[in-house]
Amino acid sequence: MPGCSCWNDVFQYETNKVTRIQSVNYGTIKWVLHMIVFSYVSFALVSDKMYQRKEPVISSVHTKVKGVAEVREEVADGTKKAVQRVFDTADYTLPLQGNSFFVMTNYLRTEGQEQRLCPQYPTPRTLCSSDRGCKKGWMDPQSKGIQTGRCVVYSGTKKTCEVSAWCPIEAMEEAPRPALLSSAENFTVLIKNNIDFPGHNYTTRNILPGLNTSCTFHKMKNTQCPIFRLGDIFQDAGDNFSDVAIKGGIMGIEIYWDCNLDGWSHHCRPKYSFRRLDDKTANESLYPGYNFRYAKYYRENNVEKRTLIKVFGIRFDILVFGTGGKFDIINLIVYIGSTLSYFGLATVFIDFLINTYSSALCRSHVYPRCTCCEPCAANEYYYQKKCEAVVEPKRTLKYVSFVDEPHIRMVDQQLLGKSLQDVKGQKIPEVTKSPAVS
Repeated sequence: MPGCSCWNDVFQYETNKVTRIQSVNYGTIKWVLHMIVFSYVSFALVSDKMYQRKEPVISSVHTKVKGVAEVREEVADGTKKAVQRVFDTADYTLPLQGNSFFVMTNYLRTEGQEQRLCPQYPTPRTLCSSDRGCKKGWMDPQSKGIQTGRCVVYSGTKKTCEVSAWCPIEAMEEAPRPALLSSAENFTVLIKNNIDFPGHNYTTRNILPGLNTSCTFHKMKNTQCPIFRLGDIFQDAGDNFSDVAIKGGIMGIEIYWDCNLDGWSHHCRPKYSFRRLDDKTANESLYPGYNFRYAKYYRENNVEKRTLIKVFGIRFDILVFGTGGKFDIINLIVYIGSTLSYFGLATVFIDFLINTYSSALCRSHVYPRCTCCEPCAANEYYYQKKCEAVVEPKRTLKYVSFVDEPHIRMVDQQLLGKSLQDVKGQKIPEVTKSPAVS
């Protein structure tokens, strides 16, 4: 019944037919490839800890900069007298968002600014010869104020457009050389880094119990000290602090956590490295370095005034990354299952050799005396045992038996004329029957 045949098809199992070739050469190739694959899989399993379930680190960072600097600068009040200033942490550090901190290394000051009318600082964009060169109400993004429409004398024969702004206008000066706070390379920063792996229920930090607070990080002698000297950071990154301090820059402090949370080989300590993040090869016209402006406001004779400070300095970005891994049986099974297919490379390679050396060129008789084709005889034998050629059946074939012939003939109906005598066809050898067993 049709229903029964359908159920019989359901409860069937199919498997591939295997041809086993007894060959020393191919057997050696198979085992060599298997050993290479096994060695690679085992090495990756141990070195990359593929048996672990890994989770990215979640961290928070807090920094404290310490140090005092003495600065001698000239005040541009007509006397050019030198002023000595002492800078502490509150003077040279500014709060930043995220895992960053800033240390001022150089600056330009514009003292006693107040809201009034004054000429702009002479530049090719602000120079004028008459009031026609100034436009009332014009606000140039590069300007420091709003033009009044008047062209006034700045100094000597130079005339610039008058503006309503904080006066006197900031002068376009170069950063002092050497940097005013070049001694900042001796400042130190304490980095507190707390990390968490919530999936593994594990929390730790980079400060070891019983830390010696007088230690300083050294990449060879003291790799776990969280206190860093700023000059050493630049030295380890291959830069000179004094050169960068003139116009500023951006330095990255990388903290890498590679945590093995398994009990038998527990290890979870940070590794520190340093990298310059800004483009130190930038052209002067592309605004190299790192700088910004801020102002200190005060009142004098009931008039609001401010001191404008253009700050050059170094921004330190703390980059925390890493993973924590712990043994997981599911990950181990998945890894083993995914690598089993690599062992099939040996079969693919050997099949390629058999198919290549048993090609039509080797099996032909073009080079009957060619020694390079001697291995093809064995390969052709393997190929015939392994592969079976099947010819697509033709519906036009007919099998004909003649009375006066002991055999039958196969003829193509398309080649037939009006009579079977017109085509002889192909003789089919007679199949002898085996004698019956009594």
